[in-house]
Order: sequence, then structure tokens, then C-alpha cells
Amino acid sequence: SSPTINLRPSAAVGEVLAEEVGRLLGGRGTVVLISRQPPTDGPNADRERIDAFASALKHRATLKLAVTEWLPRPPLGTMDLGVVTPEQFVAALEKNPDANAFLVLAGLPPFSQPLADKLTARSVKLLAVCGYSADVRRWLESKALAVAIVPRFDDPTAGTPAPKTAKDWLDREYQLVTPETLSLLPY
Repeated sequence: SSPTINLRPSAAVGEVLAEEVGRLLGGRGTVVLISRQPPTDGPNADRERIDAFASALKHRATLKLAVTEWLPRPPLGTMDLGVVTPEQFVAALEKNPDANAFLVLAGLPPFSQPLADKLTARSVKLLAVCGYSADVRRWLESKALAVAIVPRFDDPTAGTPAPKTAKDWLDREYQLVTPETLSLLPY
């Protein structure tokens, strides 16, 4: 038999992101999701995040999910660098002029001050699930990125109780980083 995959931490990411979007937008607004289309068969962490996020938003009547911006998959045999290109991101911004927030599940584009300025000029909130890098740090320092969920930098402490809430599940595997908490990171 195949190993069991625990997708609860991935679902928790989606649930917590819905809470964060609600907090950032004061409970009302339109969110655009930017992601690669997850495969239709088998367990998939991105599909769990997307489903949990969409489901959690349905419980918030004044927050709505716009049509998802699906990014093309790279051709077979080509390495997927896992990031949204600046051109793809700008196209999504222009296609969704009424959006108040963008959630990126496909990796942030490389940091550029003009792109950060474009986001802040529109007062758009940017959230991302990504790996932590110098680029992510620059996005956070610019304050154009409001929330990043990144893999934990350390293991949970011994004796940590079993997770009960979505936030507990998230904290077990990930860290939620904001411009205000950036100074707490190891680098």
C-alpha cells in the first residue's frame, strides 16, 4: 500500500489565509488567486490550500473570490522554476482592476521596486505561500507583501501538543511572516 499523506497542514494554510485576507481587507473585498492548475487526480497540497481557502471565504459573505488566474504549466521536460513572472503578475493586476488582494500560490515574481510601487499605489494587499528567500525578504521589507507563509525555520519544540485548530496545524509546518514580524526571522 502507498504511504498516507497528511494534507491537513496544507488545508490549514488555506483557512488561515482566508482569515488573514479578512483581517487585511477589513472584512470586505475581492481576492484574486494566482496559481498553477493542480492535477485532478491524487492528493495535492496546492489543491487542498485552494479548496480550503475558497471554502473559508464562502463563510465570509462580504469577501469574494474572483476567477482564479491559472498559470500555464511549463512544457513537459522543462524545469518549472515555480514563480510567477513579472509579466504574468502585471497581466493579472490589469485584468482585475477591482481586486483588493492577490494570493499567490505559484511563487512570487522576482522583487522589483516598480512592481512593488504598482501594488502599493493601488492599495492592493499581496499574500503568498512560498519558500523563504532574499527576494521574499525584499518584498516584505517594501511592505508590498503583506503576508508570506513559508516553511518553518526550526522544528516544533518537544512536548508541543497535538494540533487542534487550523492555526495549530499551520504553526506545526509553516511560519506566517509579515513586515512587522520580519525582524524575528533568523536571516
